[in-house]
Amino acid sequence: MTPSRISNRARGRLRAALALLLCVCLGLPPLPAFSSDIELPDIGDPASQALTLAQEQALGREILKEIRRNLPLIEDPEVTSYVRSLGLRLVAARPDAHPDFHFLVIQDPAINAFATPGGVVAINTGLLTAARNEAEVAAVVAHEIAHVTQRHLARRYAGSGRIDLATGLGILAAILVSAYSTEAAEAALYSSIAAGAQQQLDFSRANEQEADRIGIITLAGAGFDPHAMPAFFERLQRLNFTSPDAIPEYLSTHPVTTSRISDSVARADQYQGDYRSDSEEFQLIQARTRALSSDPARLLREYEETPMPARTTRVRYTQAIALQRAGRHDQALAMAQTLNREKPDTLPYQLLLAEAQLGASKAHDALANLEPLDAVYPRYAPVTALMARALMANGKPTEARRKIEAILASGHEEPAFLKLRAEAAAAEDLVSLSHEAMADYYLAHGQVSTAVRQLELALDARDLDSTSEARIRSKLRALNPTK
Repeated sequence: MTPSRISNRARGRLRAALALLLCVCLGLPPLPAFSSDIELPDIGDPASQALTLAQEQALGREILKEIRRNLPLIEDPEVTSYVRSLGLRLVAARPDAHPDFHFLVIQDPAINAFATPGGVVAINTGLLTAARNEAEVAAVVAHEIAHVTQRHLARRYAGSGRIDLATGLGILAAILVSAYSTEAAEAALYSSIAAGAQQQLDFSRANEQEADRIGIITLAGAGFDPHAMPAFFERLQRLNFTSPDAIPEYLSTHPVTTSRISDSVARADQYQGDYRSDSEEFQLIQARTRALSSDPARLLREYEETPMPARTTRVRYTQAIALQRAGRHDQALAMAQTLNREKPDTLPYQLLLAEAQLGASKAHDALANLEPLDAVYPRYAPVTALMARALMANGKPTEARRKIEAILASGHEEPAFLKLRAEAAAAEDLVSLSHEAMADYYLAHGQVSTAVRQLELALDARDLDSTSEARIRSKLRALNPTK
């Protein structure tokens, strides 16, 4: 996977899709175009005119599909599992947080993050690789969680009297699009509604201060150094001053001022004790993210230019992933073996070894190394994903599918596992089930028409049984009532 910015076409599709999905979630007919004389109906508390919590969460689920459909997400199980675990640890420190949070990693080198209503929190690969330590990433995630728990989007609808539908849709589109381009954000605030939308977005200064305050409380509650938040802000501000041509995009949606930094320092100073700033797990995830989001040829050149004393285990871990991505599997395997001899109980190195063995067509060795890990870490996404691949490579697709179905049944919702399930079913010659699993995969990405087509193919499959037919027809009716 090579680093990529979000394309203008993707931004445009995202704006349009978000405008449409808000109509759907509020029970309104979709509009062919924005209209300034259509008013937003009263929703939730009539006094506040804010989205109800149920509506906000429903909106978040739809936004999640649109993000998956339109933005380039990292689907590596190790990176996504780490970010999800970090996010849930922070959520657990908030007594007012609902459990339905989703944490995503976007393939983009910009230092940025954003939250949407309903509990979708996304961070860029650029943020993961630029952070000096784990606590800085935790600080940003805690800040974004606070935007959700304090319901800042819903509050933007409040206190302004009755606003029209076009303004509401423009605000919603701008929130997500502005995370990647100020120009795109301005385009999202269509000229006919720009004044009303900007008035709503002006609430962000107060929102930022509140998110800082709640975020610092969350950081400390989760055991992370609360000073990581002002430290991160200070670094962004210095970069703003010293490199005006390389201003982090995070600043376009999260403006940092001297007073804001001072306030966050004062709040962090209230906490005394032994707090966590970093971990080896984060350092390796950071290295893995860099290896997966950078040009492998460039990483290989950098490694060759690195003096021998500076070739730490972490540097060699990055290099081994780059070798794997470059198709130099034997060299990747040799380096993975060396890392495991030096640090035999380090899980990322053990997983790297199995991955390299699969790449080098040593599927039997990979399975032998993964089986004890699977026993120790049952239904841990990175282990399960590799186990499934190793089982299929060893001609055991049924066992692979059962592993995948077990992790899906446990509540793990990564769409990549739905695709793996489809691959395993296809290897078993379970044609109907394979198409049904692909339908679930496409539906998780908001690709309804493609999902419908996969369900239709499942109904036409030669191995369709009556139980499966009933289940598939039920899914089809939910997506297409005319079927």
